[in-house]
Amino acid sequence: MKNRWSMTALVILAGALALSLALTPSAALAKQYVYSGTPAFTVTYPDTWEESSDNPSKVTFRTKLTNSLPTMDINVLDLDPGATVDDLGKKLYKKRLEKLQMTSAAVASNNLTKTKDGTPAVETVYTWMYQGIVELQSTFLGAIKGNKYVYVVIHQYPGEPMWDAPRSLTFK
Repeated sequence: MKNRWSMTALVILAGALALSLALTPSAALAKQYVYSGTPAFTVTYPDTWEESSDNPSKVTFRTKLTNSLPTMDINVLDLDPGATVDDLGKKLYKKRLEKLQMTSAAVASNNLTKTKDGTPAVETVYTWMYQGIVELQSTFLGAIKGNKYVYVVIHQYPGEPMWDAPRSLTFK
């Protein structure tokens, strides 16, 4: 009888461990980008993504799933005087996306949040057309530190927004 209870407890423990790993977003994130400039921060992203040599937007760091979408851009830019955290998603990055892609972007959602370290941030989802023929979605997280703004954005096909990597942004 004691052996049966031990086996049952072991199965329950193994199931709980498997469930916690499946529900933990960081379990799928294995690589880390470290920015040691000002402001210093880190972003963790899937180990199946690789740094991209193709960097048309001249961002600080670009990674992608091998030869495919999604792509992730991380950047540090000077902040426009008077800009707020809410402006990052609704105005500043939207304007940058539209200029770089020569398209118009619609804001599907825009929510104030905080980074893992408690820095005020904004999460914005955009929909837009790449070269007028392919519908894409961009998942953006931006935060202000000093006179800079930092953003992590994932460009993907429409669907469930990919928040794990952007939400891993942590300032040092």
